[in-house]
Amino acid sequence: MKRTLIFVLLCLLGVPSFGWGRLGHATIAEIAERHLTKRAKQNIERYTKGTPLWEYSHWMDDVVKTPPYDVKLAGWHASVCTPDCKCTPAVRLEVRGLRDAVSAMEFWRECLSDLESVPDSTVLLGIKCIIHMVGDFHCPAHVRFSDNVNDLKYPVSFFGKPMDTLHRVWDSKLIERGSGLVFADFREYATRLDTWSRKDIRRATKGWAREWFEDCARDVRPIVGTVPQGAELGQEFVEQNIGLAELELRKAGYQLAKALNVIFGK
Repeated sequence: MKRTLIFVLLCLLGVPSFGWGRLGHATIAEIAERHLTKRAKQNIERYTKGTPLWEYSHWMDDVVKTPPYDVKLAGWHASVCTPDCKCTPAVRLEVRGLRDAVSAMEFWRECLSDLESVPDSTVLLGIKCIIHMVGDFHCPAHVRFSDNVNDLKYPVSFFGKPMDTLHRVWDSKLIERGSGLVFADFREYATRLDTWSRKDIRRATKGWAREWFEDCARDVRPIVGTVPQGAELGQEFVEQNIGLAELELRKAGYQLAKALNVIFGK
């Protein structure tokens, strides 16, 4: 309860948010924790000391501008693909120098392939990063294409209020308005979204980060360039896009569980 209150206070104080914001990231982590295998959960708790995953879900955003993480984790909040939604190593190298979430997920899978050979502090860092990155590269504002790498950082208005960026609308304002919930309700949101059958979950979690990002890119591609700078967004925008946002939240939750089960469920 004490930790929950701390996180709520941080939100009310206006701590900057990126990615999905606290509601989205906590919801994704909560869905994932509900789908961990028993062995994966036990192994993860060796490093987290029982801290719930949602408490780590926003960590990368909290330290994004803090040395040494501003350099070490630079670029890990998004990824890029070709216009036909192929997230190849070549396009990741050309556009982002392999400083992207998909490349980072490949790094962590390899790094944590033998947990006994890795310091506990490094494993915990990996857990924190994986929890956040899988969520981040499902946010439409974090899906970049080689023919359109703009990260939506231009002003719009949302229900009559000026927003410094469209990115911010996608990060948090859309799902807050569309769900009618705030950060403290993330468990309720997870329950609302965690409705897929085992068959649907297996289909959505095939492969690894590259395949998951490419799937997300195919979902996001149709909306690229549809909102001009200075646009006045309201209920129509919410109704048109909340379905996409919640689809990606679901996929992120199930795929995060898959990633953690693969690494820690051995």
